Amino acid sequence: NCFKTRSELRSMKWIMLTVIVVALTVAGCVSEKPSLPSSTSINTTILKINDTYTLYIIFTLPNPCHKVSYKNMKIYGNEIDVYFEYQPPKPDEVCIQKLEVYKWNVTLGNLVKGEYKIKIYVNNKIVKEFKFYIGDENLS
Repeated sequence: NCFKTRSELRSMKWIMLTVIVVALTVAGCVSEKPSLPSSTSINTTILKINDTYTLYIIFTLPNPCHKVSYKNMKIYGNEIDVYFEYQPPKPDEVCIQKLEVYKWNVTLGNLVKGEYKIKIYVNNKIVKEFKFYIGDENLS
């Protein structure tokens, strides 16, 4: 029988209401990862040394209480994704006011001729994207 009694319907309403309240509470507790301060600069250079390409990345942040750490790098054909994590200062943290520079060398390996796209992510958001080209280097 698909007809429910009033008490069964009332129980189902309470269960549904409880599920919705719990879902909304959990959704409210999940906070978005912080973004880099707008004053952050990100500089990049790609160099080739002994047939190995390396991406040099420099982050300049407002002070030493802002932290950036390298997570990993993934290559998908001609697309290269580089991942970092940013941690802002704690609310009660006292910090010296001087620029803080973070530097990383990310080995890209032996890349073949062609156009490449690099995307730099911080807390899973793209913060910088650029293309570079590897051509014939032994032309006379």
